[in-house]
Amino acid sequence: MDSALIALTDRGVRFTFLGEAFRSRQKIPNEDIVDINFNQVEVSDADVEALLPLSNLEGISFWKTGISDHAIEMIAQLPKLTRLNLCGTQVTDASVPTLVGMTLNYIDVADTQITSKGVETLRAGLPHAEILA
Repeated sequence: MDSALIALTDRGVRFTFLGEAFRSRQKIPNEDIVDINFNQVEVSDADVEALLPLSNLEGISFWKTGISDHAIEMIAQLPKLTRLNLCGTQVTDASVPTLVGMTLNYIDVADTQITSKGVETLRAGLPHAEILA
């Protein structure tokens, strides 16, 4: 893990890794991180940039964080991301086209700034995804 990711753990962010247990490792390659939980941690869009090298990241929970549409633009670059929790964030309908273009199979947009029309667009654009609103 690089220093930016280690700094996030110091603030309470939790990671899920592939392979052997965390405590038995001398070093954790970025490629082994598959899930990140930011739940109720004070993070901003700027913190999200540290995630971009995580090529095997499959899931992110931003529940009750300060992220907005700019963070969605950044995480859309993550090729394996399939699960996304945006509940309680500042994400708006402006992110809906970006979200539809992702390969998500689960997304929670409850208590966001996404309108009912935005949710309808998500459901039409991601017909096989589980969408909580």
